[in-house]
Amino acid sequence: MSGPVIVNNPERNNGGLLLGIVLTIVVLVGVWWFFLGGNGAGNGGGGNDGGNNPVPTVAAPEGS
Repeated sequence: MSGPVIVNNPERNNGGLLLGIVLTIVVLVGVWWFFLGGNGAGNGGGGNDGGNNPVPTVAAPEGS
């Protein structure tokens, strides 16, 4: 059996490489925006620390 056949195509389009680079940059910007407070709050991007959300109290009925 012969080895692998290597085809040299100098007219091949490198659109896949360019698309991969652009998508990598978009993902990195998205991660930066989410984790480093790109929303202006500076709290880790959407984290809920409960500061403005008081916990409701439940009272037991009398005589129980």
